[in-house]
Amino acid sequence: MPLRRKILLSSSFLLLALIVSMLVFVNYQAEALVNERIKADLEHGVQDVANAENERLSGLRLTAQLVASFPELLALLGTDFATVRDFLLAYQQENPQAELLIVLDPIGQVVARTDALFAEPLSEAEMSWVRAALEDQSSAGILRTERGFFHAVAVPAGAGGTLFGYVIAGNRIDDRFARALGERSQGEVILVGDQIIGSTMVAAELPWQARADWEGVLGEVRGLRVLRIQDQSYAAMPILLGGSGQPNLLAVLLKSRDLALAPYRRIQLGLLALGLLVGTIGIAGSAALARTLTSSIADLVKGTERVAAGRFDVPLEIESGDEVADLATSFNIMMLGLREHADMKKFLSHSTMEMIQAHLSKHYVAGERKTLTVVFTDMRGFTATTEKLPPEKAVQVLNSCLSLQADRVKHFHGDVDKFVGDCVMALFDGEDSTLRAIRCAVEIEWALAAQNDERPGEPPIHVGIGIVNGEVILGSIGSEDRRDFTAVGPNVNLCARLCSMAGPGQILLSESAYRQVEDLVAAEPIAPLTLKGFSEPVPVYRICPRRKGGSPLSLESSEPGPSA
Repeated sequence: MPLRRKILLSSSFLLLALIVSMLVFVNYQAEALVNERIKADLEHGVQDVANAENERLSGLRLTAQLVASFPELLALLGTDFATVRDFLLAYQQENPQAELLIVLDPIGQVVARTDALFAEPLSEAEMSWVRAALEDQSSAGILRTERGFFHAVAVPAGAGGTLFGYVIAGNRIDDRFARALGERSQGEVILVGDQIIGSTMVAAELPWQARADWEGVLGEVRGLRVLRIQDQSYAAMPILLGGSGQPNLLAVLLKSRDLALAPYRRIQLGLLALGLLVGTIGIAGSAALARTLTSSIADLVKGTERVAAGRFDVPLEIESGDEVADLATSFNIMMLGLREHADMKKFLSHSTMEMIQAHLSKHYVAGERKTLTVVFTDMRGFTATTEKLPPEKAVQVLNSCLSLQADRVKHFHGDVDKFVGDCVMALFDGEDSTLRAIRCAVEIEWALAAQNDERPGEPPIHVGIGIVNGEVILGSIGSEDRRDFTAVGPNVNLCARLCSMAGPGQILLSESAYRQVEDLVAAEPIAPLTLKGFSEPVPVYRICPRRKGGSPLSLESSEPGPSA
């Protein structure tokens, strides 16, 4: 396939993939955001429904208690049905808080009720929760009558310790209650039992008509329970009304996902139109670019063919003013170098050419100031120890000790700057560099102590350690033909001096390092030290690490080593 067509197809595919990816991403984010918001709204709506039901029952309880406290009612309980019913209807006209009032005698038989012209008895199931009023002074729940479902509260009516009967106050559970819940929860509400008894939507359009079969119409989208009503997607969340053992009703809260997603759909359509426009322009531009680029590359191909044939005398002439022109210029320079190389080979031997080709130029970074934690460790008594060992054994002991220390430095994310004889210089960078350096030093002392225990009869190995936190100069140090990247400065010198002052198994900190970790490690100040190169005594702190078993690490004197 020609390069021009590859460029055109690749750029077209890339543009289309970007457009599709953008639309998919916007759709995913929109649905995730809408689902999260709908879920939060539904959860808040469930709480609103529960609060509304509790408030309704609280109001009914007050009404029932008020009616039960009327002396006139107690006086009328021995009269006929019509007289008590007239009293209840008269109260309802003046106080319409309760849509249903029922008066029962002490054994639960209906004395009067406002929803019937005669004393229709309550069923045994309905009486089961009414009897609870004897125990907790009132009971509340859902009452089912021939005329529908009611939120109802039953309270005892009595005086002077004598029970005269019960008063039940109730409000109907119907479309009006569903609309009140819908306004409160800002969504659609369906009230359903063995049939739909209240709804803010047209009941005939709902895909289920009874609580027993509503689960079968649900699906799930990203954690939300969803269903379709009249070609719209709704998120649903149920809540039970009433207490256990009662004719529970299900209140289903609905939120339209389509309405919530509508603004994002408009944004997607706008992005699609914009993406198609940009894609068309991009493909046309890619075609023009491909044509320009491939023509210049064709000239480069011809030039390389001439070079391959051994012709170095025909330079390329490409004046496009872009990277291809720069490539042509570099190609001409390369061709000139090849021609000079070919000419030089006539006068130089093969070994001389190999020496010239082996030479590499290096670029070194300039110095910079940086705050680091510097660590020096030095083996104590190593020279005296190695005088009694064969050279290979001495090197083995030294390498073992240095490897142990290098491993600990690496473990705590430090960097071994150099090894100088039996001395190690390490650098730690970062916000917690001092703490990591101290932990590294303690681990080194622990490891050396354990190693000494494993080699009874051999001379023990101890190190003194100095730690300083402060500004150093990092850079490439050395001559033109021998360089080293390292740290220099007063703080490096101070660290070396502290290391030389540290006794076997000791860790000495500068004041700057101690201030970084004073609340995190146990350290004690020692007498300020007079160090070479420093005009004033230097404050120093000492960490006395202990073995994991509890015994001190250092078997030597706890005083600092010889003067630096």
